Parts: sequence; structure tokens; C-alpha cells
Amino acid sequence: MISLISIGLLSGLFFSTTFILNRMMSLEGGHWLWSASLRYAFMILILLTGISFFKGLNTTRGVVRLFLKNWKFWILTGSIGFGGFYSLICFSADYSPGWVIAATWQLTIIATLFVLVCFGRSFPKKVWLFSIMIFIGVLMVNLSHANLSSIKELIFGGVPVLIAAFCYPIGNQLVWEATNGNPRLPKIDDPLVVNPFNKVLLLSLGSVPFWLILVAIVRPQAPSD
Repeated sequence: MISLISIGLLSGLFFSTTFILNRMMSLEGGHWLWSASLRYAFMILILLTGISFFKGLNTTRGVVRLFLKNWKFWILTGSIGFGGFYSLICFSADYSPGWVIAATWQLTIIATLFVLVCFGRSFPKKVWLFSIMIFIGVLMVNLSHANLSSIKELIFGGVPVLIAAFCYPIGNQLVWEATNGNPRLPKIDDPLVVNPFNKVLLLSLGSVPFWLILVAIVRPQAPSD
């Protein structure tokens, strides 16, 4: 349990750091869409290289075949869980400091509970009590920031993060449901999905159409040096 908590805290540290980096890129004139989409472009290249090197090309081919077999499902989950999630996070960096985004992102803990309830799960009262404490903490952070910012900054900086907090667990839970026999979703029982790196690659590949469509709609200026 201690090791799991330690890994979770370390992961949270690295992930929260990306909020600050996104804000820094925004202040330097970088477009939020490139910050978001290029992250997944690099992630796909890194995962393809890593999986091929450590697991072999046969595993990489198997993951690609699994994606093509259920491409509609992976595009749906990838667009929600990765595309919608991170595009909104990067968009909010144009309006809020990284520390506010990092604090607001903790609402994903509460959002995950609501998502799981929608899929038929239940939780004891103490879990909801803990969630209320998190909500109060996030609310206090945003109220303190409200005194230093305009309503526009508060809305465009906070609301996207709130929506992103739901996108991430929805995408991940859909994958979990599909791999555990939910009759309303495609049955995905391939053992390759058990590996977390393969799963991230599948979701990343699924997010590609989302990024291409978003780039075509927003038409951001080409990234500079």
C-alpha cells in the first residue's frame, strides 16, 4: 500500500509539473493546441519504439491489429479520455496560472466517483466525505484566485479543467468496462490490453483523428522554435 501511495504521489508530482510547463509555453506565445497535440504525437512515437524494443515487433503489430479491429471504440475512448481531457487542460493554461489548474484538477477524484456511480458502482459515506473536503479545498483555491482575475479568466481557466476532470475517467472507465464484458460495449478480451503501455498506445492512436479535426478547425499558427 505504501508503495502504491508513493507511486501515486510521484505521478501526481510529474503530472502537475506539466500544468506549469503548459502555462510557461502559453506565456511565451505558444499555442495551446500544439502543446496538447504534439504531446501525444511524441507519446505515440516513444511507445511504438519502446514496445518494439522491449516486447518485440510482434507485440507492436498485435497492438496495431487490435486497434484496427475495434477502431471505432478506440477513437471514441481516445478522443474523450486523451483528446478532450488534455486539449481542455492546455486551453485553460491561456487563462489561469499552473498552480490553479493543478489544484482544480484534483476534482478528477470526485469526477471519477460520479463516473463509477453511473456505471453501477457504490461507495461508503466516508469516501464522499473525503470528496467534499477535496471540493472545499479546490473551491478555496479558485475563490482566492478570483480576487486576482476577471470573470472571463475564471470561467475559461476553470470550467475547461472541470470538464477535463470528467473526460479522463470516462475514457478510462469505458476501456475497463469493455475489457470486463460490459454487454453494451465491444468485447475486448485480448491479453495485450492488460499491459498499461499497450493500453496507453491504443488510446493515443485513438486520439489522432480528434487532434487532426481540432487542428483543422482551430488552424493554429505553426509552432516556432
